[in-house]
Amino acid sequence: MTMTCICTRPICAGPGVIASTYLYWSQIRAERTAAGRPFRARRGDFEPASTLYLLGGLLDGDAPVRLRLAFAAEEFGLTPKRLEAELAWLDRHRFVYLDGSVDGIARIWVNPAAVTRGADPRTAAARHRFPYFVVDDRGMQATEPVRYLEYSRELWEQVFAANHQAMTREAFHDRDCRSCFPSGLQMV
Repeated sequence: MTMTCICTRPICAGPGVIASTYLYWSQIRAERTAAGRPFRARRGDFEPASTLYLLGGLLDGDAPVRLRLAFAAEEFGLTPKRLEAELAWLDRHRFVYLDGSVDGIARIWVNPAAVTRGADPRTAAARHRFPYFVVDDRGMQATEPVRYLEYSRELWEQVFAANHQAMTREAFHDRDCRSCFPSGLQMV
């Protein structure tokens, strides 16, 4: 008997997750050391990778995340103002596209170079002409730790072809799903 798989789609993280962290910390370091003082992280500093992962968990195929800001801020342990500032930073640097907010619900499109879940990343990239991020091999030691490769259809075709296995549902089976594994092979 054949069953249809009902596993939830995995979150597929791309180079945009680490790129967001490198870009943010390189900017903060430059701002704080401009006066010659040593760099120190602050408790209130933004963690862009965490925010992208949280948004990735809310993705449902090829649709925007609809985020109830007050509720999400409470869940994330942030003030609504801080969450809005983080989302604005991600939008300004093209990790997400903020498509407006009505009655406290923000509509957010996530750049598939950061995270994707259950959707063809080429479609999402084309919709908002999202760039692809390249992280310098030297990481934070590089003068420019993150480069943007502007949107092109050919680029996203190459990205998809190179990462097809990681972006397909078949590569990530839920060990408890009876349609992915025959009876008796589920986790106990």
